[in-house]
Amino acid sequence: MTAIAIFDLDKTITRAPTWTRFLIFVNRKRPAFLLHLARILVQGAGYKLGLASRDSVKVVSLRSLAHLSKAELETAAAAFIEREVRSGLRPGAVEAIRWHAAKGHRLIIATASVDLVADELARALGFHEVIATRLDWSAQSDVPAPRLAGANCYGAEKLRRIEAHGIERATFAYSDHVSDLDMLLNSDLGVAVNPSSGLRKAAQRLNLTIADLNLPDIGFLSEKVSASK
Repeated sequence: MTAIAIFDLDKTITRAPTWTRFLIFVNRKRPAFLLHLARILVQGAGYKLGLASRDSVKVVSLRSLAHLSKAELETAAAAFIEREVRSGLRPGAVEAIRWHAAKGHRLIIATASVDLVADELARALGFHEVIATRLDWSAQSDVPAPRLAGANCYGAEKLRRIEAHGIERATFAYSDHVSDLDMLLNSDLGVAVNPSSGLRKAAQRLNLTIADLNLPDIGFLSEKVSASK
């Protein structure tokens, strides 16, 4: 059976989160975006305080894209990802992806990032499939912006979508954040990538592999695979 390697995207493959930076990249020449960015930050603060849902933050942020067509946004996403591939990726993540590709493994991105961005990165790095927050472009309304197609692909929702994708258990899973702990545990080798404090504590308690993928050294992969045989 072909081994499956699942990678989170933001701060796992990339050094920094992509969504807000993509919004700034697209809107950087629009002074009016500063007001919209303030709304996004307020909504984000509401989420942190438990006063708003995580999905609502994306809903508000998507409205800042209403001035662009789908084709224009796809072009912008391609340019943004081209820049990310040049200078925004963790070297160790790139090496790990290459290692899995050389082994003939099934490579999957599973991310809360939107498909507009995730699909471009997947194409650039040679992933086979993407599980992401999907956008709906079919709506005709007074705000011609994409809408969420279903729930934000985060935490329990991400694991649910992985299982709905026909994957009962992955061979390898990589993430930086504690929200993906169940995904990491539902794999033969869960790797906590430059982990958040919450994930680091959980990884130490549960004996998950902790890796610094800012470095190109991925010797831990060969060591863990050899030890499991």
